[in-house]
Amino acid sequence: MAPALMHLLKFKFMDIPVQRRPKKLKILIPTALTIVALTSVYLFIKRSASELNVKSSDLTISKVFSGKFEDLLIVTAQAQSLHSSLVNVVEGGAVKEIYAEDGQMIRKGDSLALISNPNTSFNYMNQENSIMQQINQMQSDLINLRNQNADREKEILQEQNEYDIVAQQYNLQKRLYEAEIGKKADYEISLEKWNYYQKRLKLSKANYYREQQATKGQIKELIASIVRMQESMNTLSANRNNFLIRAPADGRLSSFNISLGQSLNSGQNIGKIDLMDGYKLVAKVDEFYNNKLKTGIEGLLEANEKTYKVFVSKILPEINGGQFEIELLFKQALPGDIKIGMSFALRLYLSASRRTLLIDKGNFFKETNGQWIFVLNGNKAIRRSITIERENLSYYEISKGLKPGEEVIVSDYADFKKFKQLNIKQTTATR
Repeated sequence: MAPALMHLLKFKFMDIPVQRRPKKLKILIPTALTIVALTSVYLFIKRSASELNVKSSDLTISKVFSGKFEDLLIVTAQAQSLHSSLVNVVEGGAVKEIYAEDGQMIRKGDSLALISNPNTSFNYMNQENSIMQQINQMQSDLINLRNQNADREKEILQEQNEYDIVAQQYNLQKRLYEAEIGKKADYEISLEKWNYYQKRLKLSKANYYREQQATKGQIKELIASIVRMQESMNTLSANRNNFLIRAPADGRLSSFNISLGQSLNSGQNIGKIDLMDGYKLVAKVDEFYNNKLKTGIEGLLEANEKTYKVFVSKILPEINGGQFEIELLFKQALPGDIKIGMSFALRLYLSASRRTLLIDKGNFFKETNGQWIFVLNGNKAIRRSITIERENLSYYEISKGLKPGEEVIVSDYADFKKFKQLNIKQTTATR
């Protein structure tokens, strides 16, 4: 039974059909191969987009090292007079005469140039005539007031005299009447006449006093007006003299370059007078150092194989053409042969020196702004973020991102800034 049962089961099993999936396999295998191929292509493209093959001979490489960093600024300064006085045009016009030359030693008040302006001269003449007419009229009014006052004084004197005569007659008649010699009628007539003249004189004097006060006020105002008019006349006369440009101080005339016929505007600066009372140095500095420079910062100047100490005395805030000006003074001695216009190279120490990580300066900075750099790793260079703290003429100070002994690429990154890795083919490298 058992063999027969097994035979039966085997027979039955073999009768059951086997299910196959040939169509699905044909679809899945090519699809998987396509995905793998596309992934490989994507990874290859992505890798190619982030990497660049370069020659070592096209690179400038610097080693990171620990060294003494000097925050140093070198500038070229020009010697100028410590103090100067500007020469400005008061009245505009055309240059008619020139009496001095640039570089000439002059005295205060010396004539430098003469300006011609017919229109302004004509206006001055008209104004002077108008003022003279007003002065003449006011002087005439003043004379009339004084004459009127004098006439009133004469009238008062006349009335006083008449009163005195009447008073004498009254006193005489009064004595005669009291002595019973004179007539009563004569006495009463003299009394009445004396009362009349007394009242008239009193009234005239009161009116004269009021008139005199008013006249004094008018005379005072006229005199003040005449004085003001005379001052205006003096100012006009002085303005006429402004066509002649004079030296404002003793010293050496500089920056004085005008020509005959040149048109000059009122207030225009045409030169300066160097007072020759000492020297200062003036330098132009890149605006990058605008926030780094402060008054009091010291520096060194070398001349005739000697070193002289200087310090920043003034910082002019105005920026022109990407630069601003600073003024410096000598701390103690100054070169014996110094002259106005001489140029000197100065070293300014912006801060105290200290040991720190340094790399050589290079053109990479203009593309990265000091925020990242390529660091060598075998025959590759990997992009890495860094922090540059300060810079001087030779080095960048690194505060973050690099270690001593590492090597970095400091040459131009114009062709590298889009890549994260450089594959370096060794040729003749520049280090």
